[in-house]
Amino acid sequence: MLDYSVLPAFLISALVIILSPGADTFLMLRSTLRGGMRDGFLTMLGIYAGITTLSALLISGVGLLIARAPGALFWLKIVGALYLLYLAVQSLRAGIKLVALNRSGDVNQVDINAAGPKRKAGPFVLGYLTNVTNPKVLIFFLAFFPQFLGTAPSAALQLTFLCLVFVLVSAVWLITIVFTASAMRKVMTTTGFTIAMEFVVAGVFAVLAITLLVSGLSVH
Repeated sequence: MLDYSVLPAFLISALVIILSPGADTFLMLRSTLRGGMRDGFLTMLGIYAGITTLSALLISGVGLLIARAPGALFWLKIVGALYLLYLAVQSLRAGIKLVALNRSGDVNQVDINAAGPKRKAGPFVLGYLTNVTNPKVLIFFLAFFPQFLGTAPSAALQLTFLCLVFVLVSAVWLITIVFTASAMRKVMTTTGFTIAMEFVVAGVFAVLAITLLVSGLSVH
């Protein structure tokens, strides 16, 4: 049996979290603008592959063991911060190259893929790694979902149910981002907007990385 009485509170809390801009949102937006709807959905699938991995860790109890292991969270934060810095540098390089292209001639629209560095990893891999290398996502899963166990006799079954609801609700939001960004791609790939997007994304990833580094070093 599941405890459905916690569902309204869970949905409200989940919506607040899902609608708050984070690394996933900016990565989805950038992928869709760079590669169209296909890349956007591949990134989304990668994100959900990461969520599935973390959900499995939560339900099995392995995630709690990782969180309590001495030094485990510290190294997770370091790895996550380095990966976010890598994404920030990618966007920064793309933005700088776009500025150079814009100064060289009267360019109204640019090929974002041509302006950015050659990607060694596809959008699916980027989406997956952005989730599984971010310890804050794991900590969020461990802290958030257990609050809504209610009176369910089986914690594992209730957690599985909550994870599925969370995935379905967030999927609606991410699909909306893909379709909106894809529909507005011609407008949003003008030189000015693209340059601004790359620098904003670089800034967001850099801030997230620095936050992870500071929090990781402060507890080590």
